[in-house]
Amino acid sequence: MPEEKKFELSPSISILVAGVLIAGAIIFVNLNPSQQVALPQGEPTVQANVPPPQAEDYIVGLPTAPIVLIEYSDFQCPFCSMIHPTLSRIVEESNGEIAWIYRHLPLESIHPQAYPSALAAECIGEQLGSTGFWAFADDMFADQQGMNSARYAALAGTLGANMAEFSACVESEKYATKIDAQAREAQASGGTGTPFTVVMAGDTQMPISGALPYAQIMSVINSVR
Repeated sequence: MPEEKKFELSPSISILVAGVLIAGAIIFVNLNPSQQVALPQGEPTVQANVPPPQAEDYIVGLPTAPIVLIEYSDFQCPFCSMIHPTLSRIVEESNGEIAWIYRHLPLESIHPQAYPSALAAECIGEQLGSTGFWAFADDMFADQQGMNSARYAALAGTLGANMAEFSACVESEKYATKIDAQAREAQASGGTGTPFTVVMAGDTQMPISGALPYAQIMSVINSVR
């Protein structure tokens, strides 16, 4: 039998094709800001302007920590599930020097469960505080399949919430105003995709767009110490 020939691109053409594809992806994201998802990016060059820690925030660590990571996130966003363990590791290794706040930026146009899950998280947090809220977050990011109201209710019950109060809270969309306000504050500082994390140290606020790896996030943190 004749030897099968494989079509291969020369190295120079391969690089050119890759460049065109990457450029096309960037153009698509920029032309569709309402459907933007987080892509790994370089270190920030501009300052954000989001509110400092608030009493209503759910936080890991102390709000008085020298550095606070304020993450604007979406429970259905796959990139958010990628950065979740990274931020957890950074806080655990900081010996109290870094705290972590979760705020909402639901991308409803591409994640139909983003908003319902945010409401459920807030209603669990209302009863069970930060412990319940973060347990909900951990559960969602550990498995983003099968996100629906039944799962949120079952988790609320497992965590020990009063189910009548939880159901009434979710059905009334009690925390819609809070979720919308947090999304707007992120967008005002350039957060059009998730995760959008702001590294806050005193008056300095450095934004990070995307699920950057541990080393790059630590580089930003070290730059504001």
